[in-house]
Amino acid sequence: MKHEIGTYLISPLLLVLLFSGLAGLLISFYLLKYRKNPGTLFLSLMQFSTALWAFFYGLEYAATEIDLKIFWSKFSYIGIVFAPVFFYFFSLHFANKQHKLKRFIRYSLPAIAILFMVGVATNDYHHLHWQSYSISTDYNTTIYQYGILFWMVFAFNYFLLILSIANIVPLVFKFPENFQVQIALIITACIFPVIGNMMYVFDTSPIPGFDWTPIFFVFSGIMLSYINIRYGTFDLIPFARNKLLDTIPDGILVIDKFLRVADVNPAFLRLIREPKEEIIGRPLIDVFPKRTSLIEQLSQMKEIPPMELETVIDGQNHFMDMRISSLYDHQNNLSGRLVIFRDITEKTIYEQTISKANKQLKQEIREKEKLISDLDAFDHTVAHDLNNVIGAIVTSTDLLQYEIDSKNHENLEEIISLIKLSANKSFHVIKELLTLASVRQQDVRMERIDMQKIFEESEKRIEDMIKTSKATIIKPDDWPSAYGYGPWIEEVWVNFLSNAVKYGGKPPVIELGSTLFYSEKKIRYWIKDNGNGLTKDKQQKLFQKYERFNQTHIEGTGLGLSIVKRIIEKLGGDVGVLSNAIPGEGCIFYFTLPQEDPSKK
Repeated sequence: MKHEIGTYLISPLLLVLLFSGLAGLLISFYLLKYRKNPGTLFLSLMQFSTALWAFFYGLEYAATEIDLKIFWSKFSYIGIVFAPVFFYFFSLHFANKQHKLKRFIRYSLPAIAILFMVGVATNDYHHLHWQSYSISTDYNTTIYQYGILFWMVFAFNYFLLILSIANIVPLVFKFPENFQVQIALIITACIFPVIGNMMYVFDTSPIPGFDWTPIFFVFSGIMLSYINIRYGTFDLIPFARNKLLDTIPDGILVIDKFLRVADVNPAFLRLIREPKEEIIGRPLIDVFPKRTSLIEQLSQMKEIPPMELETVIDGQNHFMDMRISSLYDHQNNLSGRLVIFRDITEKTIYEQTISKANKQLKQEIREKEKLISDLDAFDHTVAHDLNNVIGAIVTSTDLLQYEIDSKNHENLEEIISLIKLSANKSFHVIKELLTLASVRQQDVRMERIDMQKIFEESEKRIEDMIKTSKATIIKPDDWPSAYGYGPWIEEVWVNFLSNAVKYGGKPPVIELGSTLFYSEKKIRYWIKDNGNGLTKDKQQKLFQKYERFNQTHIEGTGLGLSIVKRIIEKLGGDVGVLSNAIPGEGCIFYFTLPQEDPSKK
């Protein structure tokens, strides 16, 4: 049904074209609300171009005079040459290839489109675009005889359409199923204008001379808009990626619900040192083969709290703060996960440095407190002993002076022996104090020691004591070798052996030996006497504040076991005593040393 108004013929096809143009304009304006998303502006401009194409082609189709048809046809070329350009720009952004949109291409393609428009507008002077044209009396369509410029426009448009489709098609194979449906629909929308144009150019349209291309282009826009409304495609990866992701220093990883890599940002690529095209679409386990436990938790849909990861980048350890957020689609179904990696290496190293400094400070405080405690004990024990010894020396010198003045030399030798004994005791106390100070302040290098040789040296130092007490010493044939510091271990044996002689039976029977602890990689050396033993209460106090075995009849400073404890702890071992407090069974004193070099751990 047709109605003629002036020089225009009103027909259903005209109404379809005008409706298509109106729909294209509405879609173009609708897409502007997403213009901040990369690429959406180009899709809006494409729809605007096709809307102009549909409007002007509608006016051309409705015109009944050839000059009027050619007039509107020239205007329709605004949409014809620009729609493929904007569609190509859109496809680059949708496929996340906007880096290929160099300034030269961004300006040269529109410039070529403008040159083609100029060629169409000036066709009356050169006839390179249309060689001739006429009106079909049956359908009121324009029949053209095309020149070389038309085929250049044709090649230009199809070249851009093919490139656009080539940008989008590979996404079907890279992205998960929920994206594949959307991409397949987008590809279908891309093909529609091609079909319409092929029908027109190669004269296979059911209406000869009628160009279905603008209608199909508008229909493509409707499909793209539907995809956006139905699936929220422009709000999802890869189309609506915010440029902020490309500039923030944090690594961004997006994975789909099937645990495949859906998207990453440049910062993440710098972390894993792999090109983007090689990880998009790959299973997460291929990208992080050493994180099977974490990936297993993700596969079980578990919520994972923030955690710190340690990794190696360019041969250096880096610490990462990893946070995982769940992503949901418009139906509130889990569609993937967003993983953010923040490099906290500097912060972690700073915290470790502070922690180490705090530990050292606490250790120094403990040592100072222990020193104060030691000095307090020294006031009550060592100072008292030194006072007695020095007092004895002073008294003896007074007696010596009296003997000399009275010329009575009967007791002279006894007094001199007493002075010598007191001086030796003072020397022993001072030597122990110097040893204790050395253990506190000196850092020594541990090395493998010959325990048999060290014990023999210790035995020689108290040889007189052993002979006087008629002690029996039972030694092992072989000693296992441990790591320690020889001079200090010699002091340990001197203390243990002298105590065993002092507090052993009458006469002392002393047995020595060792035990290997393979699982702990330590060696325990022990010495057993045949004395009265120690109660549990005395055992607990034995290594504290210069305690003596026997406060009643044995002289000494009580420094010995404190020195032993300090030495062994500084060498990475421990000391102890075992006893049932049964007379004759005595005590077993022991110390442990590492079997392997601690510096190589």
